[in-house]
Amino acid sequence: MNEFVKKMEEALLNFPVMEYAFCKTEEIEFSKSVRWICENECERYGKSWACPPNFGTIDECVEKCKAYEHCLIFSSIVEVDSFQNFNSCFKVKAVHEELTYEIAKVFREMTDNPLILSSGCLLCDECSYPDAPCRNPERAFPTLESHGIMIIPVAEKYGMSFDCTEFTITYFSMIFFNEK
Repeated sequence: MNEFVKKMEEALLNFPVMEYAFCKTEEIEFSKSVRWICENECERYGKSWACPPNFGTIDECVEKCKAYEHCLIFSSIVEVDSFQNFNSCFKVKAVHEELTYEIAKVFREMTDNPLILSSGCLLCDECSYPDAPCRNPERAFPTLESHGIMIIPVAEKYGMSFDCTEFTITYFSMIFFNEK
């Protein structure tokens, strides 16, 4: 994987990534309790192509992740007026989603069928789910939480920052892949 990592690191230099790490998928901690939060506390559950339940059970999602040997985890940090201002946080999340899309394009060129997970799709004012196909399937990434990923332990293991302050938020994405 060293040659591939070198190429990807060169590509990542072109993006405003805060931090990144390559890891083995087997090192990632999954938990059904994370998906439980989606199902019971998130208002987008069952209302978005990028949210459960439309892409399977938690067990199916974990198995999708484990079908890949490697993973890139990366973060970006965005400034907000106040982390308590939901609308402000919602708007800047789109910056991270655009970054994820741009990096995903590189991975799609260099690997076969990567699994891209992020912080949640915000592309459309109203999602077409479930009445019509997704309007932006290349950009509508499922959430990390929907796949039961315990992001904090992964970030800690690789020395990545995950703290938010009153005026900044850290967002994470993960790309699961196998080398060609």
